[in-house]
Parts: sequence; structure tokens; C-alpha cells
Amino acid sequence: MRSSVLILVVLAATVNCAFVYNEALATEEAALSFAAYCPDTAINTWKVGYVSTNYPNIEKPLVFENTIAGTKGYIAYNPSYNAITVVFRGSSNIQNWLDNIQFDKVNYNTACNCQVHSGFLDAFNSIKPQVDSLFTKYRGLYPKAIIHVTGHSLGAAMATLYTTELAIAGYSVQLSTFGLPRVGDTAYYNYFSSFTKVTHFRVVHEKDAVPHVPPENFGFNHVDREIWYHKSSYTVCQLDEDPNCSDSVLVPSIQDHMSYMGWSSTVDC
Repeated sequence: MRSSVLILVVLAATVNCAFVYNEALATEEAALSFAAYCPDTAINTWKVGYVSTNYPNIEKPLVFENTIAGTKGYIAYNPSYNAITVVFRGSSNIQNWLDNIQFDKVNYNTACNCQVHSGFLDAFNSIKPQVDSLFTKYRGLYPKAIIHVTGHSLGAAMATLYTTELAIAGYSVQLSTFGLPRVGDTAYYNYFSSFTKVTHFRVVHEKDAVPHVPPENFGFNHVDREIWYHKSSYTVCQLDEDPNCSDSVLVPSIQDHMSYMGWSSTVDC
């Protein structure tokens, strides 16, 4: 028994040592996530206000969208990282908001005895065929590129589910999320954590309310790894539900959800 405990401790320490937070990448992908709120034409021509001013080198951006479901995002090539970057937009209408606040869970897949938020999964499935088709196309255009996936709010939840799909297919993925709600239960957390080719940081800004939903007492659990920005600094959190990080917030704020990494979700586009 002692040897088993020792192995677990060593493995945990190894994971903690291996994780390196890239703040420059987080800053850029937060901006790219907010660009997803812009009109289709602005994204496709990369005239997205402060985002394209600061990151002008994004190539071949192309929007995917389900207007009935109210879901949207875009795919692009980022030469700075040699990365195919898939970006999911957050909530922008009442349908998306309803997806965010319902707390029902559904079974995820036959390989995982776990459940995820039904609204988030429905939102992702509404654009999955488009994303899959575009991803195949961009893999053909950039066969040596790495894969980045990112999103804000509901977009962060869809980004997490898409990353899971890519991980199942054997891809290595960098997932960067901002204001991520809880996507699934503890079994989903364990399943997601089992994919060693996925690197993930979920940034939480101060008292952002969205990472606090759906509530833990409804059987939901965050995935690793939280980076909590507070008091002009940040903490690399050690636990999935770390009481020393944003889980300690007693009075969450909607306003803190509207900006990340110095960028505003109100993009000048």
C-alpha cells in the first residue's frame, strides 16, 4: 500500500513539474477568442479591431457557424506557433445563455463511464460536422502544424469537448480556455486527464461567475489546470477544484467574465 501511495505522489510531482504556463500564448489566444464575437466578414478578412492590430499575421481565417443553434467559431493558421488554431465563440444570444444555465447531464461516450453537460454537448454537436470538415482541410494545407484549440465562456466548453474528440483520435493538442464553466462530472475529469498528449490551462479572471457553474453540488467537476488571475498577479493552481484559487470566491462577478488578459470581449470590429 505504501509503495502505491509513493508512486502516486511521484507521478503527481512529475506532472506538476512538467506543466509550464505560457502567459504570452494565453494573452494571444484570449484575443483570438474574443475575435470570434466579430461579424463573419470581419473574421474572414481578419479586420477584427485590436485583435488584428496586435496579431496581424493570422492566415486563412474561416468562420464555421450554425445560425439556428446560435453557435459559431473559426479556424485559422497561426504562423507564430506553426499552429492550426480552432476558436469557439462564447454566448451571444439567449439560446447560448440557456445552454449555459441548464444543469442536466448526459452520457458522453461508450468508452467513458462519464457524463457531460447536455447543453454544452448539444452546442458542440451543432457545429461539429463543419469543424471536422475544416480541420481535415487545414491538416492537408499545413500537415506539419501543431494544433491549438481555444475559446471563451460557452466557447471554452465547446473547445474542451472538441479537444477531447481530437485526443481520442490520437492528436496532440494545446487547449487554452478563458472563463470555462464546468463541462462534466468527476469521471469526465478523470477521462480528460488520461490524455497525456493534451496540455490545458484554463484561465480564470478574478471573481468571474461562469467558472462557478454548473455547481459542484450538481455533480460537476472542473478539468485541470486553473490559472487564477487576481490582485494583479496569477496563481498556477494545484488542484482541479482548488480552495486556494477561484473556488474560494464567495461573491462571483459577471463583469469579470467580460475581460481576460487585458482584452475586452467588446471587440472594435
